Amino acid sequence: MNKSLNTHETLLMRLQQNMDSWDEFTQVYERYIYLIMRAMKMNHHDAEDLSQDVLLKVWKNIANYDYRPDHARFRTWLSKICRNQVIDFIRKQKTEKIKREKNYSDIEDITLPQVEALAEEEWKVHVSTAAWENIQKDFNSEAMNCFEMINDGSPVAEIANKLKLSESSVYVYSKRVRDHMIAEVRRLNNSWN
Repeated sequence: MNKSLNTHETLLMRLQQNMDSWDEFTQVYERYIYLIMRAMKMNHHDAEDLSQDVLLKVWKNIANYDYRPDHARFRTWLSKICRNQVIDFIRKQKTEKIKREKNYSDIEDITLPQVEALAEEEWKVHVSTAAWENIQKDFNSEAMNCFEMINDGSPVAEIANKLKLSESSVYVYSKRVRDHMIAEVRRLNNSWN
């Protein structure tokens, strides 16, 4: 190896050959990358996150990096990655801000009756989910499967065949679960309202 190469150059060459030197690389460059991010006006937390993103980019692309110190320094390549990560981050933030602003605008257009209708639908889902969780312990798996499969639209004959039950048993199991479910929804609605 050329004795005129400095430690960082040999580190880069070793890193390109295999990733065994990755810990040494991060020890040398992680703080430097963080400082670049802070110099680009990123707050502490964003700079830390972006530093990790830059390290990941380097990890993925170091093998393809054309190391020619006479042409361009490694720090130039690294700086370009830092810049691109910050630009991507800012663009993403702008896009999210636009989406949030549109969402807020849409929310402002919703009338109280519309919100009440949405809330009512969500209440039905909430109560039904709770009722379903409450009644599961009261039935065996065959009864629960019959009820679920009928609600999913499966034909009774297919359910009976699949579960090795008579069609009348499928109807009975499903009705018992349905009746219990309706009673539990009523109970929850009465106790929670």
